[in-house]
Amino acid sequence: MDAHQKYKTTNDRRISEEKQSEHERDYTDPVKHYVRRNVWVPAASDRLRKVKEREQRRLDYFTLCAEKAIDVHYFYMQNLIEGNDGRGYPTVVYCERDAVHYENLAANLGRTRGFFADFEYLVLNRNKQISKDFYLALPFDIYNLDFTGVCFPKGEPPFSRTLEAIITLITELGQPGYRRGFDIFFTFRAQRSAENETAVTQLRENLDDNIRQYQWYNDLFIGRHGNVAGLLRTRYHEFLLCSLPKLIGGFGKTAGFQVTCPYSLYYPRPNPQNPVYYIVSFVLKFDWVGVDMPIFGRRVRQQVPLQDIVTCSYLQMIRENIGRDIQNVGTTKFPRQTYRDEVTNLLDAVNNP
Repeated sequence: MDAHQKYKTTNDRRISEEKQSEHERDYTDPVKHYVRRNVWVPAASDRLRKVKEREQRRLDYFTLCAEKAIDVHYFYMQNLIEGNDGRGYPTVVYCERDAVHYENLAANLGRTRGFFADFEYLVLNRNKQISKDFYLALPFDIYNLDFTGVCFPKGEPPFSRTLEAIITLITELGQPGYRRGFDIFFTFRAQRSAENETAVTQLRENLDDNIRQYQWYNDLFIGRHGNVAGLLRTRYHEFLLCSLPKLIGGFGKTAGFQVTCPYSLYYPRPNPQNPVYYIVSFVLKFDWVGVDMPIFGRRVRQQVPLQDIVTCSYLQMIRENIGRDIQNVGTTKFPRQTYRDEVTNLLDAVNNP
């Protein structure tokens, strides 16, 4: 990858500082911390429980963390990842494509391993040394893909680089040598005006096809969300939360994993330069279905074909996902000042060890 440039002009610096201010408001906001505390930590704790059924260690964690790396420090405080006497986090890996942010993260996280590249580049450019190093670091127990942009950007093909990277990673983790359970935390911006309209149309057609073909899907979807056209027009964020877990989970099924989606939520974000948009967040859990199954501490030969197991799990995930009430964290009642104080205290503890 070409070396990233620092600011070339005063205007570049101003734009970067404005974006930095917006990101800081987002990542220190109590609504964002609600997601960390009530979604990421419970999901990670469940994954850690499964890890400890096999081996006594904490989580291997890959993250697209923001400059202050709040998720990393918070996971350490929750005893989910290993620390290293204040010098870094030996089981954590992060990546960042912005030169200034990368330098700040490196200073913040000490000896924690970081890749100076974006996630898509690491996964898709396998002939490059930095990508080879990333693949050598696999697998992780949790991949926190907290993207700052949309999933299907205008100017890219409908099957975007981001989606291609996600599917490539999931497929790789189903290959011999990996094949262990993991979670992916997804966070995207839902902003219809910034999305590739062809990709959105294809997602809509997929939902429409399911509604026409399967009566149970029709009854559940229409009963909960109404028709697809109306959902797409008035609640684009909910449309994404109905379609993306299904789409990405389907590739997990193909790779041989049981897939579940225990969390699905959204929250609004005001932006002075643009219309209001939403942040959508969901968790997909991938559990490998091997030849033998552990039952009461013993390995028991499976009697049900693998494909039947993963297909049944996938269909159950779809039923649960489209049948649930999608949570709007923006209107959820919780002690916001308490959450704000927790972030402040966390950052104080990190900055003043």
